[in-house]
Amino acid sequence: MTPNTQASMITVAHFVTPYLFRTGSWIHSQLALARTTRPIVFTRRLENPAAFPFEPIVRVPASPGRLGPLADRLRFLRGDLTPRGYLPALRRHRVALIHAHMGWEGARAVPVARAAGLPLITSFYGRDAGRLPRYPWWRLLYRRLFRAGSLFLVEGPALGRRLQALGCPPRKIRVVHLGIDLSRIPFAERYPPREGPIEILVSASLRPKKGVPDAVDAFAALASSFPRAHLRILGDGPERRRVRERIEHHHLSARVTSEGYVPYERHLAALTQAHIFLAPSRTSADGDSEGGAPVSLIEAQASGLPIVSTRHADIPEVVAAGASGLLSPEYDLAALIRNLQWMLAHPEQWPAMGRSGRARMEAEFDASRQVATSEAIYREIT
Repeated sequence: MTPNTQASMITVAHFVTPYLFRTGSWIHSQLALARTTRPIVFTRRLENPAAFPFEPIVRVPASPGRLGPLADRLRFLRGDLTPRGYLPALRRHRVALIHAHMGWEGARAVPVARAAGLPLITSFYGRDAGRLPRYPWWRLLYRRLFRAGSLFLVEGPALGRRLQALGCPPRKIRVVHLGIDLSRIPFAERYPPREGPIEILVSASLRPKKGVPDAVDAFAALASSFPRAHLRILGDGPERRRVRERIEHHHLSARVTSEGYVPYERHLAALTQAHIFLAPSRTSADGDSEGGAPVSLIEAQASGLPIVSTRHADIPEVVAAGASGLLSPEYDLAALIRNLQWMLAHPEQWPAMGRSGRARMEAEFDASRQVATSEAIYREIT
């Protein structure tokens, strides 16, 4: 790319805090694969920069003094986010548009966009549309965001309907699938090994919406019938203790491993080693949900893994039931067990399911294509 080409590109400020949380590979892809626009990150807190290298990053400082962060918080609660930390950098980098990642980031960006005279796009991803709007203050902030924002991007139609229910005009909602970098995920058809374990993989944060205790209970129901099956759990979170308790309750410490959080490269390596991917997502008691669908389901299908998951949020938009995987109603443990049992009992179907999943990921969830779609939307509104 020549300097003249770069100079002619519009600059898009991506607001995301922190930059970047440990499971944020899908946001990093949107930055790294931009080709016709120039992305720049604005963040109030920098995390994991080595895992997600990117430049330029603008760190927006809190107000000065020991009480500065508290003062900023109180201003935000009054609906007044003073844009003094943003405006100079937005002007210096000649930003043409703000793209906020997560609904709460969009709400914080409204006064900034207004002060800078810039259009604002907000991407919603799940918890921001499920759990947060249970609080009246956030419903008020979202109504302001829906009035001020130019467009709202969602992973699939289920999340779009949720935004409509919160008051977002349908004409402002666009579906843009989350994409992954397929070049980093090799495809392989799956067959049961001649000897050794058949590995069922769960890779998810240990939060109630992920349903990982259900994964343990479903495996326990089948463990005696499939003595070579092994359950591997990657991830950490508030349900860590509950997951461990379910493993111990079923006396499965030798058959189930829970390894905690692993870096993204180890997650990708685990996909290549597994035979089945299990993701029993559901809406948690506090309203938290996937919103769209877990990126891990996209990655797992790209690698060739057959899927056992649930009809939750936009998962049916990502997993073609019967073609690349099996879906059961959320919270229906008996149905989840039946689907996992069928998958273990019919390994002859794994290769075809893997091919179907990979083909669909290439057609609809390739990060380069999805970034190109987003960049076309940027040009449309600037």
